Order: sequence, then structure tokens, then C-alpha cells
Amino acid sequence: MSIANINQCMESGMNSLERGDSRNQDCDQSVRGQLNRFTALATVLGSLFLLNGCATSVGEVAAWPVTNAEESALSGTVVDVLCELNGNCAENCGEGKRQLAIKTESLGTVLISKNLTNYSGAADELWPFCGELVEVNGLFTENKGIRFFQAQNIREPGGQWKQTTNYLQAWSNRTGQSRSLAEDWQYHDPRVKAIIERDGRLGLGTDADNDYFK
Repeated sequence: MSIANINQCMESGMNSLERGDSRNQDCDQSVRGQLNRFTALATVLGSLFLLNGCATSVGEVAAWPVTNAEESALSGTVVDVLCELNGNCAENCGEGKRQLAIKTESLGTVLISKNLTNYSGAADELWPFCGELVEVNGLFTENKGIRFFQAQNIREPGGQWKQTTNYLQAWSNRTGQSRSLAEDWQYHDPRVKAIIERDGRLGLGTDADNDYFK
């Protein structure tokens, strides 16, 4: 599903709400599926970030070794995708728990699915600006028809750039663990540990782990 398709679904969803029917369910499911695909791609890009070690100054865009990378800048309003699609809205755009986007004049609604930190999305970077105008810069990348935007810097219009690393402090606040552990949060997150304890490192159970890692 392209950005244009998502915009069409959003328009269809709003029309359905006005009619009082539920004809936007197919679009809702399509967008949810697309968001899951974005999440998977974000994980891959997170791995590439670890390998590339992209260290740049605030405001600059780092080059990543990803397919069809294109440096770009966007400006528009921060929106909650599900809220835009079918009126399923959350206070403060979900405060980091929802997929967010930037509604632009030139490109329509652009999903912002990655930031500068390892294995994390951009929700914690965007939700403090819920409903407000922002400017971001970073990279578009495309693979098998999925167009993906990774925001590296963000600011209010005309303000000072800030790198998109809010996730680190947000993770520390949510888990009660130190900010220093957040740099490699995936090794210390209680949710990750609980899943590994339950399903094993391969996700196939402890017996499969014992066979594979012996």
C-alpha cells in the first residue's frame, strides 16, 4: 500500500464515519497490515544502524546503507494514523503507543516509522508534538513497494534541530532502569526478557535453543 493508498483509505474512513457505517474496515485492516510491515522493516534498519554507527552532528542527516536511500525533509502536522483513518483517537496521540505520521501539503500523510536509536520507532519523538506543526529531516527508503521514512532530526518550524533520540529517556522512564542501559535497551527490557524466558531465543522453546546453541 503506497502513501497515496493510505490517504485514500483515510478519506474513505472519514466519509464512512459521516455516513455512520463501517465500510472502512477493509482499509483499516490494510493499514494495520502495512504498519506491521513497516515495523519489521524498522527492525532491519535498526540492525544496519548498529553496523554503520552513523554518528553525525545535530541537524545533519547520516547516510545509511539501505536500499534506494534518499535524503529528504518534511514539514506538516503530527497525526495519529488510526485517528485519521477511522476516528479511533487517543489522548496525546497515544503518548508513544501508536503509529504516528506527518500530514504534509505536498506528499499527503507520511508514516514516520524510525528514529535514530536502535530497534525503535519514532512515536516517542513525535507524540509530544501531537496536532502541531513540525519539521523533520532524514531518509526515505523503498523496498518492494514499501516506502519508509526515518526521521533523524526534528524541530518546531524555524526552531533548533534536535536529534530523534527521545526513545532512550522514554524507555528509562517506563522501565525504571538507568539511562545508560537504554543505549542497548534490547538486552535489558523486561518485556524482551520475559518473551525470551517463555519462548527461548529462537522463539521455538528452550529445547530448540538447547539443540541449536549447544
